[in-house]
Amino acid sequence: MNVWMCIGWFAAVLAGSAAAQQVQPVTGVIDSYPSVSRDGRVLFQSNRSGNTQIYLLQADGGQLRQLTDFPGGSHTPKWSPDGASIVFTRGNDETSDIWLMAADGSDQHALVATPGDDSHPQWSPDGEYIILNSSRPAPSSEGESPAVWEDIYRVRRDGSDLRRITNCRGTCTYPSLSPDGKRVVYRRIDDAPGRNWALLEIQRNSEVYVADIDGRNARNLSAAPAFDGWPVWSPDGQWIAFASNRAGARVGQVYRIRPDGSGLQQVTSGPWSHVQPAWSHDGLALYVYRSQETDDDEFGRIAKVVVAP
Repeated sequence: MNVWMCIGWFAAVLAGSAAAQQVQPVTGVIDSYPSVSRDGRVLFQSNRSGNTQIYLLQADGGQLRQLTDFPGGSHTPKWSPDGASIVFTRGNDETSDIWLMAADGSDQHALVATPGDDSHPQWSPDGEYIILNSSRPAPSSEGESPAVWEDIYRVRRDGSDLRRITNCRGTCTYPSLSPDGKRVVYRRIDDAPGRNWALLEIQRNSEVYVADIDGRNARNLSAAPAFDGWPVWSPDGQWIAFASNRAGARVGQVYRIRPDGSGLQQVTSGPWSHVQPAWSHDGLALYVYRSQETDDDEFGRIAKVVVAP
C-alpha cells in the first residue's frame, strides 16, 4: 500500500471522491515539477508570485526561498548530482533557454540559448552533461512553411559540445538518462490515433520511449492510446516512472515499468491527479505534482509517496 506524506505547507488531503468534487480552487496556486537533492532539499516551480518562478524548500520543510525572478518566468528546475548546481528553463511557450545557477540562486547564467524552445533539462549521472529537448525547423519544400521538430540533445555543463541524440522527425521531449548513462527515456508524440488529457480522440498520441544514448533501438514502453508522459529513470536503473491519464480524464496517475517493458504497475490512485514524478535518491519515494483541475481552473501542490521496493 502507498503511504502518502505531504510536504509541510500542503493542504489537507480529502478522503473520497465525493469530498474531492466539492473542492474549488480559491487562489489558483500551482506548485509543480519537483526535484529532490540527495540531502532532501526540494526544488519546484510555482506561480505564487504572479508568474512562474523557482523555489527552494529546505529538507526540514521550514524555510521557503524564491530563487529566480525573471519577467518571462522560469521552470522545471533540476538538482545536479552533487547538489551544488541547478539547471532550469528560462522563458515561455514561444521561446525558452537553458540556464544554470548555484544552489543558493546565485551565478545565474545562460547555458543553451537558441531561437525557439530549449527546455526540460536533466543532468547526466556524473554531472558532466545536461540533456534537454530543443526545437529546430524541419526541412521544407520551396514555398512551404517549415514544420518544427523537437529532438533530444546533450551539452556539457560549460555550454560546449551541443549534440543531437534523437532524430524523431517530430516531437521528442522530457528526457531522462539511465544511471549508467547508456540509455535515455523520453516522451514522444506519434502521428497515430490517441487521446488528449481530457481523453478525447485525437490524431496524435503521446507515448514514453526508451532508446540507446545515440538514439538507436528506440522502443515504445507505454504503448497505450492515453496521454503518457513525464518519464524518469529510478536511481538503481530498475524502473522508469511516468504519468498517464489512462485511468480517467484530466486525472493523471503515476505508473512504473521495467526498462524492457515488463512489470507495469500503477503507483498512485484516487480522485487527485498525480503527475511529474521525481525519484528520491534512495529510490524509496516519488515526489509528484498532486492537483485537481476543471475546464477553467487548476490548483495543486507537491506531495511525496513512498514506493514499495
